[in-house]
This record gives sequence, C-alpha cells and structure tokens, in this order.
Amino acid sequence: MSNGSFSARGQEAPESVRGDAWPVVPLAVALLLLRWQGDQTWAYVTAAVIGGIGLLAALIGLTECVKAVRRGLAPGKVVWVVVVLLLASFGVVQQLIVA
Repeated sequence: MSNGSFSARGQEAPESVRGDAWPVVPLAVALLLLRWQGDQTWAYVTAAVIGGIGLLAALIGLTECVKAVRRGLAPGKVVWVVVVLLLASFGVVQQLIVA
C-alpha cells in the first residue's frame, strides 16, 4: 500500500524536533539535586546516575537533530533544541565538578 505523504526512501522529514528535547527532564532533576542536596553523598551519587542517563539521552537527541537537518528540516528549527540540550548538559557537568 502506498502513502503519498512519504518520500521515496520511506521516511518523511519531520516538521519539528521538539520531541528531542525530552532529555532536559533528567538533566534538570540531576541539576536540582546537585544544587540543593549536592553536599550529601546519596544525592551526589543519585544525581550522577540520573545525569549520566540524561547526558546519554542528550547525545542521542543531538544526533537526531543532525539527522533531521540532513533530511531537510530548516536548521533554525533545530537550533533551540541543540542550545537547550547543550546548556543543560554543561550545567550538570559543571555542578558535578563543583559539588
């Protein structure tokens, strides 16, 4: 069965990459834990684990953004996701170093 909305390769170019910003949630949880409870060992370890998962998810999200640009999505629609993920990742790493 053929669907006219798909391209010849079988993949439709996405209209946005908003869904790729979800790694901000675990990064924000880790950042908050480090900010207010970072002097306690349990909070540091928990934040490191959650932050590590968030950093891995952010890396996957960034690669999805690059793939979306290669498939034809305007780079302007991707920039905000990339900036948010990079800032959140930097914030968690910086708090892990400081705490």
